[in-house]
Amino acid sequence: MFIRRKHNSFAFIACISLLAAFARVSYADTLVMPQDLVDFAHAKGCEQINNFYERPGMVNPPYVYGWLPGEQEDSVAFWCKKTVESEKPYNLMIKARDSKALAGCSAIIEWWNPPGGLSIETRSNLALGSFRYVAAPKQNGPVTVIPKAKVIVSYYDGLTDVFYCHKGQWLVGSAD
Repeated sequence: MFIRRKHNSFAFIACISLLAAFARVSYADTLVMPQDLVDFAHAKGCEQINNFYERPGMVNPPYVYGWLPGEQEDSVAFWCKKTVESEKPYNLMIKARDSKALAGCSAIIEWWNPPGGLSIETRSNLALGSFRYVAAPKQNGPVTVIPKAKVIVSYYDGLTDVFYCHKGQWLVGSAD
């Protein structure tokens, strides 16, 4: 009898421990992107957007792999929210295995609009004259056409922002 009680006590304590571990998980702890990206963002003063999926309709994830040439897991773009108040509360961050592959473009794009889901597209004959410089939003991009451009697309509910790195500067084309 004593052995049975000891065994039952152990099982009871193990169950309580498991329940306590699950109880610590809260809404704020729910991941909307992989943990390594959450950790990377946190180290840069940014956090995942916890309410990213709390909107109607379909939305792509706030992260996308494979923007740069090479293996898909060698580069990722993702949205995060700054941990300090700012006129531009969001960052589009680029994490690359080889930072030289960014060709001089910053790994962080500060952004003011609520972000959409991300995807990677290859666009033919991309006219940069219809884009604006992210660092100088009133300045149009160069009168240049890129025959084949790999871009980062942020899309939600009919609003599209297309990001392209050109000669060390980020350009953005927006459409609704």
